[in-house]
Amino acid sequence: MTRLKQQLKRPEFKKDAEECIKIYNWIKTTDKDGRVWSSRWEPLINIKFKGFPSDERNYSLNITGKTLLKEKAENLK
Repeated sequence: MTRLKQQLKRPEFKKDAEECIKIYNWIKTTDKDGRVWSSRWEPLINIKFKGFPSDERNYSLNITGKTLLKEKAENLK
């Protein structure tokens, strides 16, 4: 979540971060302990690593994550 909040500050990656945060929060609400396990999170996202020596990463939803987000939005209507 820390890296997603950092990503929100970069306009070119803000939309991706907002989408990822929606899915992250949804996963958190569906876990009985309120945790987001990497085994549930990582299959839904793409991670672009800027590379050494930077620790910067950009997250975006993959096709599975985008489908989940779309279905989740349609169910709220």
